[in-house]
Amino acid sequence: MSKPSPFPPSSSTPGVGSVHLTLQPPSHPVFSTLSFSYPLKLVVSAAHKIPPLPFSSPQSASSLARRPSSVPLLFLLSYGGGLVSGDHISLSITLSPSTRLTIATQGSTKIFKPPPLPPAAPPPLTRQDLRVSIGAHAALWLAPDPCQPFAHSRYAQSQLFELDERGEASLGLVDWVCEGRSARGEKWACEGWRGRNEVWTVSAASTSQAPSDGNAAPDNEEPDHTARKKLVLRDNIILSAPNISSRVDGLGIFGTVILVGPLLASLAQFFVSEFKSLPRIGARDWSSGNRQDVATDPDIGETEGQRRARWRTKRQEREKRDGVLWTAANVRGAVVVKFGAREVEGAKMWLGDMLMEDGTIGREFGPGGLMCVK
Repeated sequence: MSKPSPFPPSSSTPGVGSVHLTLQPPSHPVFSTLSFSYPLKLVVSAAHKIPPLPFSSPQSASSLARRPSSVPLLFLLSYGGGLVSGDHISLSITLSPSTRLTIATQGSTKIFKPPPLPPAAPPPLTRQDLRVSIGAHAALWLAPDPCQPFAHSRYAQSQLFELDERGEASLGLVDWVCEGRSARGEKWACEGWRGRNEVWTVSAASTSQAPSDGNAAPDNEEPDHTARKKLVLRDNIILSAPNISSRVDGLGIFGTVILVGPLLASLAQFFVSEFKSLPRIGARDWSSGNRQDVATDPDIGETEGQRRARWRTKRQEREKRDGVLWTAANVRGAVVVKFGAREVEGAKMWLGDMLMEDGTIGREFGPGGLMCVK
């Protein structure tokens, strides 16, 4: 006969987490709520100090009122570095007005394969659902390492972002998946991988209510009919067995970057302008036509335009070497970037080059925002 446990029964639900970031006067960010349960783990790291704006700027007074003193870095982790087959993670995040948050991981999120199953039995589905509410003048940079599905695994994720339409809320998102354990010969050997990202603007009178099953709203239907919401974009990726590897054209990783809001407008425009400068089939490459500028010796004092042209030429050469393909487009005020590469390192090097050349992420969110490309 088993002995009764001396500990009270737990009231928490496995895999459920909640985060609420608020701003204490005058501008100090504080986590008023930070809870999680196995297999989810949340760890807060050192915050990035934001340098104050110069008072000589004519917009400094209004900007300082909406500018936090620092940006916390939150690590989204799981025990063992990944999710066991059948795990379900459900995380809710709320950013109060004028706060900023960087979310990263400490390595790729591994989707482990299931234990031996009866013949013809499908592997259990591993799920991860994220719902984020971003207040006026608040900003989120979500940049995890690539998801790594092991052979025979099944995974689905849903990420829904609601931005307050009253103020200038901003969102930056990196969402990518690789072919698996390439060192063990795995090339898209998972049974299935599904990813869904939705971005909505929400009116001031709206009340956010997550669907009971944790999923995003069905197509052509608002998540909450009692709220005034507007769909900005919906992005879906569906990989289904068999023969996934034959349909990805030799790519070992592909992903999406979504940029919304004024804080990331410079980075969004940078992606679009660099995409426009790519060589086109049947057309002259006008961006690198002035080879004299590209070849200028940096030690004798080149202009910013010459330095950028030289950087662009080297980046495009690396893109060819690493098999990087990418595109960027404006979608209802947001910028969506799609990219792929033969190997993970090639994709990381390309994305890191782009983010560090623009400088917005390092300046506004700190070095933690660039951990995914290290």
